[in-house]
Amino acid sequence: MKLHAQYSRVTITSSILILLIAGFGYFFLLSYVLREQLDGALKVEEVEILDHVKKNNTLPEATTFKDQRIWFVKTEAPVKRHFSTLNIKDSTENGDELSRQLVFPVNVNGNYYAAFVSKSQEETEDLVWIILLITLGLILLSGLIIFFYNRFLLRKLWQPFYSILASIKNFKLNAPTPIYVQKTSIDEFKQMNESLNIMTGKVINDYLSLKNFTDHASHELQTPLAVVNSKLDVLIQNPHLDESGHKLIQGIYDAVEKMSKICQSLLLLSKIENDQFYEKEQVNIKQVVENKLFELEEWIKTDSLSVVTELIPATISINRQLAEILVSNLIINAIKYSGERKEIMICLENSSFVISNFGKKELDPQLIFNRFWKSDYSDGSGLGLAIVNQICEKYNFKLTYEFKSQQHFFRVNF
Repeated sequence: MKLHAQYSRVTITSSILILLIAGFGYFFLLSYVLREQLDGALKVEEVEILDHVKKNNTLPEATTFKDQRIWFVKTEAPVKRHFSTLNIKDSTENGDELSRQLVFPVNVNGNYYAAFVSKSQEETEDLVWIILLITLGLILLSGLIIFFYNRFLLRKLWQPFYSILASIKNFKLNAPTPIYVQKTSIDEFKQMNESLNIMTGKVINDYLSLKNFTDHASHELQTPLAVVNSKLDVLIQNPHLDESGHKLIQGIYDAVEKMSKICQSLLLLSKIENDQFYEKEQVNIKQVVENKLFELEEWIKTDSLSVVTELIPATISINRQLAEILVSNLIINAIKYSGERKEIMICLENSSFVISNFGKKELDPQLIFNRFWKSDYSDGSGLGLAIVNQICEKYNFKLTYEFKSQQHFFRVNF
């Protein structure tokens, strides 16, 4: 959920809740005040009746006037004075009418009477409900105003933040551009923009430094390795060199070649991490697989391997060089570690690429894609599958490994 939506929800909910509490509080307070006003009017009538009895020593006449009624009932003993709210039958409309009533004792010549004074509460109740409806209407109107205020005005207020966010999403190390923000008077957004520009400047400098380091390191390492190779070429042509010397030189050749491959693999990993392969195109993976199998045909024949393929045309958006490296590393890995049963199966579907080979035991699925991790019977550099994993992470492909029926299965879901 977006921040302004969350803020709007909290603001509107809390505002409506507060207004509802205030509205009902106002309703009960107003009801209390109006009831007290009615009770005051009944008390006035009580005083007038008692004054009349005191002066005339007789009861006043029972009366019914508009919304007020007065009548008397003879009792054996004095009644208890009390107020009550009840429905009293309206003689004019033949219906019940909500009224406020006061009952108090009256003594006339030693005889006890209960005096009843009532006033209609209908108009008061109508007034209270009208005020309540007006209050609820104001609450609804306030909620709508707050909603549209948060939806439009706050969105405009947060626009600089969204422009910063869009600039961050579009930021690329291989083509860095400064973080852009709209002009705003909000100090927090200004500080955010300044901090982001400082941070991106440091990131760009670190990226360029690392890029230059890896490029120079790779170049500088390849140069002495080439020199070593050339010296070995001269040395191996020495006519006085015996068989043991030839074996030593061959071992040096192998070590130099391995070191050169490690340098190239590390440089490739660094370039992938630094997003230097940013160009993409629609690559026909079936064609890439077929080309790679053709290139490795002599090696496959030499090792007496049987390659079973089931290839369906599939096209994905990827850097062509990285697509070739991904396919090549998986096929070479299957060829090198095919086990006693010389059979490799390659399956290409619309959304996945699976390659399998027979093996002795399961590899550790938690470590197999780590750099420099090798099984007990591996003589490689431990970087081939790490490069495949890095390419899959770059393009959000899902790379998985499983071992079943004495077979290693590597699957790439595009």
